[in-house]
Amino acid sequence: MITRLDHVQLAMPKGEESKARVFFGDLLGMQEEEKPEPLASRGGCWFRSGGVIVHLGVEKEFLPQKKAHPAFCVKDVAAMAERLKASGYSVTWDEALPSRVRFYTSDPFGNRIELMRDGDGFGQNGKRG
Repeated sequence: MITRLDHVQLAMPKGEESKARVFFGDLLGMQEEEKPEPLASRGGCWFRSGGVIVHLGVEKEFLPQKKAHPAFCVKDVAAMAERLKASGYSVTWDEALPSRVRFYTSDPFGNRIELMRDGDGFGQNGKRG
């Protein structure tokens, strides 16, 4: 049986690690982790915030994911939205589920990213809708 989700991997284009570091490190506040060899020589970067782990791997024929996405819980979702907007990222609020405060943005490569208020996560507090 599955016991937990270990990490999420997103694809990125070759040579764009500096953009990943700004978005996931500076803007989202994640810490970069050193990739072990032989993986480090393949490019990409790894990030962590507590138990949340994101691996960005280089994909030769990269296409951004427009629907599939990770969803991150953040303490102050409104402040995160403003931080992203101030850095030139689009923020699209989603009110389809009124009991959850959340929005979508895209990483620098066009991959969809969801950010939601901590406590509104689908795995938190038994919420279903």
